[in-house]
Amino acid sequence: MTGELYLDPQRATAAGRDLSAAGKHLVSLNTGAVAEVAAASQGQPWGRDDIGAAFQKNYGPLLQQFTDAFGRIAGFVEGLGDAAVATVQDNLAADARSSDTVGKSYRG
Repeated sequence: MTGELYLDPQRATAAGRDLSAAGKHLVSLNTGAVAEVAAASQGQPWGRDDIGAAFQKNYGPLLQQFTDAFGRIAGFVEGLGDAAVATVQDNLAADARSSDTVGKSYRG
């Protein structure tokens, strides 16, 4: 039969919480280590001569893309974990409502 869902609520909830915690860790890395690298790069420690300028020309935009993407991905991972936990709860609640409806229809 199509459309059936086999859900282990404890495992699914634990996995969602783990995913959310991983996202929180990524967010902390983004505001910590990733931000530190970006800040240190502003001083162009590789120099401002011709070679340093050429390096900066390529590195600067890539660093910006990386830091932007890292921050977005960190937020997405955290949100995905939170959504997984909410989905488990929603499915359990829907199952309970369906069970009540079926039970009432047979009793009354």
